[in-house]
Amino acid sequence: MDIFSPVHVVEQFHLLFLAQLGRRLDKTLYVVKGGCNLRFFHRSVRLSEDLDLDVAGIGRHALQEKIRLLLRSAPFTQVLRARGITVERISEPKQTDTTQRWKVGLGWGSGHSPIPTKIEFSRRGLDDDVGFGSVDAQLIHAYQLPPFMASHYRADAALRQKIGALANRRELQARDVFDVHHLIAGGAGARGLHGVDPQDVERARANALAIDFATFTGQVLAFLTPDDQAHYHSTAVWDTLVLEVVEFLQRTGR
Repeated sequence: MDIFSPVHVVEQFHLLFLAQLGRRLDKTLYVVKGGCNLRFFHRSVRLSEDLDLDVAGIGRHALQEKIRLLLRSAPFTQVLRARGITVERISEPKQTDTTQRWKVGLGWGSGHSPIPTKIEFSRRGLDDDVGFGSVDAQLIHAYQLPPFMASHYRADAALRQKIGALANRRELQARDVFDVHHLIAGGAGARGLHGVDPQDVERARANALAIDFATFTGQVLAFLTPDDQAHYHSTAVWDTLVLEVVEFLQRTGR
């Protein structure tokens, strides 16, 4: 694994941010979700561009101040710098009672443009089925990081969220199909659809069929390791993956 590639630089930043966040904020107040949840706790091979969390029990201004201080703190700056990473720019484009978003530009090496990433906290209520556990040991070992624990969504909750995303995004994202497939291949089943609107299941099925291989290669392939890129860089593999997702949704969504 090339830990100095742009996607791995971003991933290290996310992991180090979460480790620092757990020292500054009660770990029961936030839950890791989305692609980072799947990558850090459910062994997905897809790296994530951004870090998404749900949060509750802390006000907007209090959270804003904590994240501001964390991103500029000496301990965080030092652990990043030890890995050749710097925070070149920070902005706070959205700070509302439902969504708080930070955009960060990461410096790495010389002669490279800053790598963009986002950290977003959503305050729309916590889903059920929250787990508390250690970040995947294999991932921690690869980056030579000390282990740490965080709250995150278990597989069934993550599946519900991903099906909702696949059904309702304004713009279709191949990563949603990829992630649903990863979850069902890992054992998430019909229980994960409990409470999901049947119309959402049907929309998710139709949307999965609408995403072609070219869209997948443009949106997802760069966020896989070289070995996984070689495996998934195949129309036949993508078509099989989509078919398995569609069959699952047809079988369990009735």
